[in-house]
Amino acid sequence: MKVGDLRDRLAAAMASGMRRPEPEAVALTADRAKAMAVALAGLDASADVDPEALTVGTRQVAIILGFHPEHVRRLIRTGRLRASLVGGDYRVVLSDLWPFLEVRYRRPGRRRIMARH
Repeated sequence: MKVGDLRDRLAAAMASGMRRPEPEAVALTADRAKAMAVALAGLDASADVDPEALTVGTRQVAIILGFHPEHVRRLIRTGRLRASLVGGDYRVVLSDLWPFLEVRYRRPGRRRIMARH
């Protein structure tokens, strides 16, 4: 899929999400669109990407989740966030961030995300 087409789809998803009556659904849609937009930042609109294979570095993960980069590295080292080391920086598959975004909008109770294996 072309980056430009994916950006258009993100804009359409945001427009659709803004019409939902549940505030949690609106917020989650906005968070996911933001995550995708951060992953696509700097890519040429004509470039081909696989949305399921998009990866982001620790700094981008920190921006997406609102964490400090060192906290992201700590999540990786403790196994709570799956990542691979590429060229001295960790790379995280974007879809592995969805549980971290979804936990923000769950009902009170157990909110901790367990280690992924």
